[in-house]
Amino acid sequence: MPHSAEALLSNEAAAILDILGLVTSKADVIKLTTDLRKQGFDPGLVAQCITQAKLRYRAVAKFGQQKASKMLFTEDGLEQSTRTEVSNWHAKRFSRANVKSVADLGCGIGGDAMAFAGAGIDVTAIEMDSDAAALAAHNLSSYPNAKVSNSDATEAEITTDAIWLDPARRNLSSKAAGRVMLKPEDFSPNLDFAFELARQRSAGIKLAGSLPHELIPEDCEANWVSHNSELVETVLWFGALGIAGKRSAVIIDQDALEFEGEEIPAPLDAPGQYIYDPISAMVRSHLLGAFAIENGLWGISGSIAYLSGDKKVDSPWLRGFEILEVLPLDSKRIAKRMGELDIGTLEIKKRGVDITPEQLRPKLKLKGKKSATLILTKIADSRKALVCQPIAYKD
Repeated sequence: MPHSAEALLSNEAAAILDILGLVTSKADVIKLTTDLRKQGFDPGLVAQCITQAKLRYRAVAKFGQQKASKMLFTEDGLEQSTRTEVSNWHAKRFSRANVKSVADLGCGIGGDAMAFAGAGIDVTAIEMDSDAAALAAHNLSSYPNAKVSNSDATEAEITTDAIWLDPARRNLSSKAAGRVMLKPEDFSPNLDFAFELARQRSAGIKLAGSLPHELIPEDCEANWVSHNSELVETVLWFGALGIAGKRSAVIIDQDALEFEGEEIPAPLDAPGQYIYDPISAMVRSHLLGAFAIENGLWGISGSIAYLSGDKKVDSPWLRGFEILEVLPLDSKRIAKRMGELDIGTLEIKKRGVDITPEQLRPKLKLKGKKSATLILTKIADSRKALVCQPIAYKD
């Protein structure tokens, strides 16, 4: 049987994929395999196509059904690819800067390159992995202004107006949980190489949302980006694509919402009537203090990313709760009070304390008919449990 990418690009694979459509995780794979083998298809190719049909089903969440049902993926390529709404935001940034051509260095399966090409920008997509490059070429085949090169991004001769890089994290098991500080050489391409290249022309560099601030150069703009309430990336903009020194949190929805500010601490005080849980992009941007001051809010403990206040703040950057009472973080006290309040459905949130919702919930023996939210956190230096109700906002 041909090499995997080559096989997936064959007419026989296209026929199998047309028959399969999108395959869910609950599909009867044995029956699908048996039926396709009876039709004379190669067993090995059938297995590859079923895997591909499953990847297409998963890709719908990122690319939408129309695109996902025509694209080809690797497992890593799908996992690392940019969501369509976010890649479209990237492309708009290039278009606003009047970029006519971009080199996508390390394009993976071509998600961002598709957005650039769709925005009318000429794209040279470069990918060192031969399988990913072949699949990217398939995914970009309907864009006459895009071409794919199976080559090393670090050796590429750049002739475009701008560049886009999505450096991969190397396989670093000891650093996966953030216990060890990441270094530029922990990425491929090396971040030092990426930053130096970015200073030679306008550039965007996509990195993980958890990227340590210590690795971010001062001469670029940095955005922490949220989509569907998830932190999806840190993106750095150089040259005409950004404003050096600017730091902002961004929410990608139908339009992009941005909060720009300085890294200053929030004022601290005892909890007011309400407590607010900021979205992760705001937290990771280190702009929470500036946001708090601008909105008349304060922190409740020095290192805890909850805000509080005495007024309802209706903001896409926050999820708000009204504080009903504050309890010691003691499972017996909490269980007794949940019983008295007739609580049976309980959302448990935590930040800054060593007990988890999974550890606490069985101890509470919830049996009531009412619902509440329990926030486990610190107030000043004391561990507390805040009994809350979500704020009801008017439409």
